[in-house]
Amino acid sequence: MITDEIKDCRARLADFRKKRIRCLDYTFGRQWNDLIEVDGRRISEYEYILREGNVPLQNNLIRRIVRNVLGVFRRDLPETMKKFYSGPLSDIDRENSLDELFTRVMEEFLISGMAVVRKRLGATITTEIVSPDTFFFNADSNDFRGRDLSMVGQLHSVDFTTWCRAFVKTRADYKAALGLFGDTRRHIGVTEVWRKELRPRYLVHDSSTGSLIKLDDPQAPGSLRCSAGSRQWAPGSRQKWKLEEVWRYYFLTETGKTILSGDSPYLHGGHPYVVKCYPFLDGEIQSLVADLIDQQRYANRLISLYDWVIRASAKGVLLIPEGAVDPSDIRCVADQWSRFNGVIVYKNRAGNPEPKQINGNTSNLGISELLEIQLKMMEDVSGVNGILQGNTGGGNVSGTLYQSQTTNALYSLADILDSFKAFIRDNAAMDALLLRQHNSKSIDCR
Repeated sequence: MITDEIKDCRARLADFRKKRIRCLDYTFGRQWNDLIEVDGRRISEYEYILREGNVPLQNNLIRRIVRNVLGVFRRDLPETMKKFYSGPLSDIDRENSLDELFTRVMEEFLISGMAVVRKRLGATITTEIVSPDTFFFNADSNDFRGRDLSMVGQLHSVDFTTWCRAFVKTRADYKAALGLFGDTRRHIGVTEVWRKELRPRYLVHDSSTGSLIKLDDPQAPGSLRCSAGSRQWAPGSRQKWKLEEVWRYYFLTETGKTILSGDSPYLHGGHPYVVKCYPFLDGEIQSLVADLIDQQRYANRLISLYDWVIRASAKGVLLIPEGAVDPSDIRCVADQWSRFNGVIVYKNRAGNPEPKQINGNTSNLGISELLEIQLKMMEDVSGVNGILQGNTGGGNVSGTLYQSQTTNALYSLADILDSFKAFIRDNAAMDALLLRQHNSKSIDCR
């Protein structure tokens, strides 16, 4: 059953989706959302810190690193687009604002480690961003080029208008849609699945036209076309039965009922998705942000610890020997002590020390040094060092030396940047095939 296969695919990516949500939280400043167990209850770290009477402090270093990598990506993007989207493909680039679209997909790629877009062929060729949270593919895939994909798809939340645009062709379809939705403001879940299947086919050579025609075997499940044996062919026509590997699409309701199905309408015969997972060794997906979370957590803990120590330390506490000041005058003494040119009258007894002010010394705890080490480790792990952030690291640095340091700093990001360039190249390759189909007027709006 297709529904069982979809469940298996979604289950295989369940851990990835949890990790993605965590990476999103850390990227966009929700860094105390991890759950911990306290007194038998699971609560967030944020809630626990507040309950203890403290303030959950953070310094979002991850977001800064993501922005820096995006800046490097945007700097080289015009050259990349010129390389892959020149000539006839430039119109597709302009109509879809691909420079901005690829930047946002690159941001997702840095956060989750997966980039997905969907192509649509209609009056124009459009590219849509697909959230990895709704996307799925076959559980046994481990080829980073995507050549072993046998099932891909995504979950849609469809409103009444979108449903009618996609599935309503007759008055009866419209009435059925009204009955299904009831309230036209509702949203219904629809699963889009593209699956590679073996289909029994007849390959017929029509001698009257000299053309080759593919026809479904009527014994095949879901076959809607006539068979080679049920038609009259010109004398000399020949037919051959064969098994053919084809991509088929299915649109399913939440209950698993098929709304629409058929063979791939594209001339390239495949599915409309372009997907890139990083690094995808043995099917593992690990993003740049996921590598930085441990360093970010430790930096937040050091900042919080520093704040707690400062708040708990003595800050200008005045020590006065007992009996030196009348208890009723304590407030007056405190006021005079903090004033410029203040005067305090007290009884000085032999052997008693003079009034003394105490300030806690928090400079020798080593927290500053630990935090500095942690910030350096963030740069080492991410590959985004001070040079890429615009810091020369010194006063007099020649332009040649600075350029050399920048080039060397980019080597640590070359792998992830070039991997995404391959994703752009795959997009351009599919757009070229769709443009060829578009120009031939063989258009299907699915």
